[in-house]
Parts: sequence; structure tokens; C-alpha cells
Amino acid sequence: MPKSAFRLIVACGCGIHFFAASAFAQTPSPTISPTVTPSPTATISPAPSVPPTPSVTPTPSITPTPSVTPTPSVTPTPSATPTPSVNPSVTPTPTPIPSGDALLNISTRARAQTGENVEIGGFILSGSSVLKTVVVRALGPSLGSRGVVSPLLDPSLQLYNSSGEVIASNDDWMTNSNTQDIINSGLAPTDTRESAILIGLLPGAYTAVVTGVDGTSNNIALVEVYDLDSLNPPVLLNISTRGQIDTGEGVMIAGLIVGGTAGQNVVIRGLGPSLATGSPPLANPLPDPQLLLYDGLGQLIATNDDWQDTQAGEIAATGLAPTNPLESAVLAPLLPGNYTAVLSDVNGAAGVGLVEIYNISP
Repeated sequence: MPKSAFRLIVACGCGIHFFAASAFAQTPSPTISPTVTPSPTATISPAPSVPPTPSVTPTPSITPTPSVTPTPSVTPTPSATPTPSVNPSVTPTPTPIPSGDALLNISTRARAQTGENVEIGGFILSGSSVLKTVVVRALGPSLGSRGVVSPLLDPSLQLYNSSGEVIASNDDWMTNSNTQDIINSGLAPTDTRESAILIGLLPGAYTAVVTGVDGTSNNIALVEVYDLDSLNPPVLLNISTRGQIDTGEGVMIAGLIVGGTAGQNVVIRGLGPSLATGSPPLANPLPDPQLLLYDGLGQLIATNDDWQDTQAGEIAATGLAPTNPLESAVLAPLLPGNYTAVLSDVNGAAGVGLVEIYNISP
């Protein structure tokens, strides 16, 4: 059954617009619509030989954009060959929280640059009209201890609603008025310069924008979203992240944690070419995205370059098929556990890409 989608213009930039569609839309297309100038921060680290290990730690989504209008676009593209020098592993640190059969966490690591290359994470909460408590984090400095050579040293985080309004922001997480609640959640960042927001949200689409307050750019950051109450609706339905992608530690890495006992059916997309005709169009989209999916042991369980090459009928039936044949997509039934998706260009080119994860289970 087609679920709602995000339209994430993978990589923020001037005039970027993200817009999250309502849950269970036939054609995914999240939409970011804030206006700010962020520099993303993600904490996943790739390295083919090492198994991805997302422990309950943040996960990314689609929607915000500093100095530009965040507008998630639902057309991601998985990649099929992670860069060997990096280990595709999400790097969460807190203890997993018991939950029902749902996505517990989504995180994305990428370069946090400026303009249309900022890091933007969007997510959609679907379900009844009650508040859902989530933690959104932006990590940078602590990534250095995980092998990242050029981490974003002082990340700042802004959270937008689907109308493009800033509903929460944070620079250093210990400056929050609810610092103790963040500590009690088990998701407090390990470096005081990193950012975190613990907030109750109604069902809808949201966008998190990560920038560097110290003026640095082109450094690696990790943006994460955690569901603190996955036993009850609304549920975390979709997450997507847009950012600048290149090679080595500059590939985009998305991590997710599936909770419960039954598992979830998930569509992961890697977009690039279609971002050139988005709203607004991006000047430097990733030319030919490929997607690699790893399990928690670091084993490669699925790959895709052009989405029509494999599972074309099944993916089209979900309503989440990419609009460009060069983009990537994987449909996979995932058992409870940690997973990592790595997005890069098949030929090693650089450009802005969008990775999206959709929970399509009933």
C-alpha cells in the first residue's frame, strides 16, 4: 500500500524547498519549506569492511533549509556501491528503547555545506492527533572519535513544521530548558557543542536543518530523529535527507532501526537527476546515484543502481517509484534490527543527492 512520501531535494541550497506529504499519499513527495542557511551534521561512518552498527542513536529526515525554503522531495535513490575507504555504519550511542513494530530511529551522515548543499533532514509522523515525543539531534565533534577526519565542529539545529515555521532550535544541547529530560532519554550528545531538541509533535511533516555556527563548511555532520514512544501512534513513517555527496567519507550514509518483533516493509530511495527539475531546481544534482543496503553485521543485503533493473513492478506498485530511470530504489522486508544505506554516484561523481526511507507496512 503506498504510504506518504517526502520530497527531499537531497542537499540544501539557496531556494531549497522541502515539503512532507501527508501519511499514506500515493506518490511520495515530501516538501521542505523553511528559509534558513544551515550546514548539516550527520554521524554515520562508512567503510565496507566494517559492519554498520546503528545502536539507538539519531536518524535523519526531510524538510528544513536555512536561507532557503526547505522542501522535501519524495524521490530518493539508493546507491549500489559504497566507497571502500569508509565504513557504512550509523553511529548512535544511546540504549535502544523498547517499542512496537515501527521505525525507532533514522539518521543520516553527510557533508554540511552552504547554499543548496546544506544538510536537510525531513520526517513524517503518521497516526492519530496526539503528541509524539521525539528527540532530534545534530552531531559533529563526537564523530572525530568514530573515525571521521573532518567533522563539523559546532553544529546548530533548526526544526521546521510543514508551513516553514521554525518551531524549535538549539546550538549547544545543554542550553535547553529541558536538558534533564534529554539526559533521562538516554540520547544526550557526548559533546557539549552538539545540538539536541526533545519535543512533542502532532502528526505531520517536519524538517531539521543542520548548519555550522563556527562558519565551517564541507565538514561531516549527523542528523538523527528518535521515536521515544513507538508503542503508540503517531508513528515515524518516513525520513529523508538531502546533502552534498562525493567519495570516501563524503558518501551519504543513512541508518535506521526497526523495532518490535514482526519487522517492517521498507522502501529506500536514492535520488539525484530528478532534483535538477525540482522546485526549486538544483544546479548540481548527483548524476547517477547508486544504493547499498547493509544489515547490523555489516553484510550487504541489497544493492541497486537504476531502479527499473530490479523489483520494478513491486516498487511501482508502492507509488514510490523514482521519476528518473537513473535513480535507485530498494524494496525490502526488514526484521527488527539496525540497517545502513549508503548513497553515492556509480562513477564517483559529486553532487547533491537525496536518500529516503519509507515505512510501507500496514
